[in-house]
Amino acid sequence: MRSRLARYLLTLVIPSGLLCALFLWSLYHEEQVRVRQNLEVAEQLRLAVGARSLTSDLDRIASDVRLMASLPSLAAAFDSGDAPAVARLTEDFVALSASRRVYDQLRWIDETGIERVRVDFIQNRPFVVPEERLQNKSLRYFFKEAMQLEPGQIFVSPLDLNVEEERVETPFKPVIRLATPVRDRTGQPRGIVIANFFGSYLLDKFVDVTEAKEGAARVNLLNRDGYWLRAPQSVDEWGFMFNRKEHFGTRYPQAWAQIAGSERGQFEDDDGLWSFVTVRPLLIGVPRDPQVQLAGSDEYVWKVVSRIPPEVLQQAANQNLGGWIIITLLFIGALLAGSLVLARAQRRRDVMAENLRALNRRLEEKVRQRTEQLHQQAIRDPLTGLFNRRYLDETLPREIHRALREREPLSVAMLDLDHFKHFNDQWGHEAGDAVLLGVAEALLDGLRASDIACRYGGEELLVVMPGADADEAEKRIATIACGVRNLGAKVMGRELPPVTFSAGVATLPEHGDNPETLVRAADRALYMAKETGRDRVVIARPPGQE
Repeated sequence: MRSRLARYLLTLVIPSGLLCALFLWSLYHEEQVRVRQNLEVAEQLRLAVGARSLTSDLDRIASDVRLMASLPSLAAAFDSGDAPAVARLTEDFVALSASRRVYDQLRWIDETGIERVRVDFIQNRPFVVPEERLQNKSLRYFFKEAMQLEPGQIFVSPLDLNVEEERVETPFKPVIRLATPVRDRTGQPRGIVIANFFGSYLLDKFVDVTEAKEGAARVNLLNRDGYWLRAPQSVDEWGFMFNRKEHFGTRYPQAWAQIAGSERGQFEDDDGLWSFVTVRPLLIGVPRDPQVQLAGSDEYVWKVVSRIPPEVLQQAANQNLGGWIIITLLFIGALLAGSLVLARAQRRRDVMAENLRALNRRLEEKVRQRTEQLHQQAIRDPLTGLFNRRYLDETLPREIHRALREREPLSVAMLDLDHFKHFNDQWGHEAGDAVLLGVAEALLDGLRASDIACRYGGEELLVVMPGADADEAEKRIATIACGVRNLGAKVMGRELPPVTFSAGVATLPEHGDNPETLVRAADRALYMAKETGRDRVVIARPPGQE
């Protein structure tokens, strides 16, 4: 009996136990690899989300700076320079500050560096700085660099702390400044307009989206020289503003040598696992208008860096070690020859099921992507990217019904490019397509997210503006017309002549309460605009006065 038991142990249980232990060790090793890969991918995703958060608002800031530079009240202040003109400009800055609520300062600084208009945002409301408190900024770097730019170029400052009267403002106020030079009607430089954006919005959002679960360290945000803009310890931040010598590069010299010389990457050294990505805010966050150029955009970089200490890596690698030891002991104690076969068969079935689920997920994703692609093709004009006539026919009745139900205004504007047939005959259809595309981009830049821009047919465009009355619609279309005149498009190296358009505006319910009458009224107003000289916006007359 004892001999049989010994033979059983020697021939069945011990070999099977060894095979089981080897099998479980391989599974444990694979799990270690998987845990490490998941950790690395999670860090890369955390950095990517943080990088996107940093640049999400810069395009809107650039649009506002261009809006400030194009204000009629600013041109009037250039022409007359009297107190009423400056007061009207101040009112426009106050309105912009109150509507956006994200600008620490909105300013016009004249060509000598003197602040002429300044609106601060203090205690959640705009505050007009009195004339006696306006300062001389002629020696500040942002004024010097912005004045050297050409009209249309935008200067974007480094993210730093606000300085008032040659001292860093306390409590610390991170700001990023966007500015553009302005000129009067004769082309003479008249200074710059500049917006100081609350950098704390960017940084707080960055901290929120990169907040790690399970207590991992905060992500570092560094400038090009390795100084912290956001650090795990707040005492390390903004060292370059106070001429401190210690920065990330002095604390981690070997890691900084790799991070500073590469765009993105992941590596491990004695200090732990490093992950990093380079952010170029001037290239990512600023609108891609052809006339907007940015000096030094490729040199101005931020580095988003995370570090997982060695002890955390070791803890992650060994987090299930005790469980695996217990499982191994249990298997060795109760293992039979057939259990290993069943376990392996079950594992094969699980792998097949997972492969099938993965295949189904890939097929579902491809179907979803193709469906979305077909939907966009059905409602978009392929040349301009605007909505097409079919989408307009579906959407306009719905918007009219909603406006009537909620008793809100709604305007429809019909636009037609002036002398476009002659333009095509002279410059060719390729140039005509380029102009149509440029007009469509200018139209989208000048409209709100709730407005609907459609290509009505040929060179005719139609815009539906929910919530806008006739005066507001006329102003908005006139602003867009100003931008279209300055498109400066080129085709095959040839400078194209300026382009203008005529527009007719009709509103609900003054000019009709259904799509046909509204569009017909806008079309009649467009005809009046062309008859009275083109390159203008005409509001339709009420029925019975035409």
